[in-house]
Amino acid sequence: MEEDPLNNHLENELTEQGYHIALMGDSVLDNFYWLSDPNLDVRIQLESELKKKNPLHRVSNWAVDESTIHCVLYGSRPRDVYVNSRAWRGLEKYPTEGDGKVYPLHLLGKFPPTHVVLSIGGNDARIAFAHSFDLENIYNIMINNGIERSLRSLIQTMLRSVPKIILVYVYHPQITMLPMLYWLPPEKVVTELLIRFSPLYFSVAKDFNLPVIDLSRTFNPYASDDYGSTPIEPSNKSGMYIAKLVEHILEDFTFGKDPSKVYWGVPGEIQSEALDCWTEAVYREKLQQHIHQSKLKEENSSICNIS
Repeated sequence: MEEDPLNNHLENELTEQGYHIALMGDSVLDNFYWLSDPNLDVRIQLESELKKKNPLHRVSNWAVDESTIHCVLYGSRPRDVYVNSRAWRGLEKYPTEGDGKVYPLHLLGKFPPTHVVLSIGGNDARIAFAHSFDLENIYNIMINNGIERSLRSLIQTMLRSVPKIILVYVYHPQITMLPMLYWLPPEKVVTELLIRFSPLYFSVAKDFNLPVIDLSRTFNPYASDDYGSTPIEPSNKSGMYIAKLVEHILEDFTFGKDPSKVYWGVPGEIQSEALDCWTEAVYREKLQQHIHQSKLKEENSSICNIS
């Protein structure tokens, strides 16, 4: 395919003007409350990295902790504890409207960014966990609640305002001895859910030629420093993983031209592959391999620390 001089010119001009990246979704991106250093959340870390290359690049946080797909579609009111904590720490306020709710799709229409990073779906699963820890029950609850239809509707609506969307596939929660203490199913159930729902996210990405960040093969579920103050939130360290993956995609992926790709890995070890060769069976093998290698890495690290 020949290069389009006009598109290249517009892309270069946009880069010179600076990207405006909007974070949308849940606490994977609105993660300040759970950090050892709340002043280095994903928004701040990503913007800091991007400004090293262009001081005009900027990042806005339109994500709200505890959001579901429905919240992004129809708006949600941030809990007072998050609103008050932001004010106390001097962080930027949530972009609420007169009724106290954040309406991400309104923001897209009024202030179209150049790119959106969207992380959503984890809290839809947590709602199902409140009813059951059984794998089939959880899966059926989420399917019957319309997660597939809602996610596709959300992406289609967003694409009307911004064609450059980076999807984020949720990480595996930290593997702990007492998962039910955090309202989590057993480890094997969580792993299987990530495998079962991967076709939904990856097929949407393929249909619209979007890049995907796969955090389930990025975080080490046995490493406590990859998680914040709970096993289901990112840490400052893993927030930088997210920032670096977004930065890498901005440099590597050409929206509107490249076929969909999935990206994963920690800084310095980021990998990618085309999604046209993806199957659920392949993903199962790769995720289970990542979890196994993560366990070995953490065990070897513990042995070295003891010696």
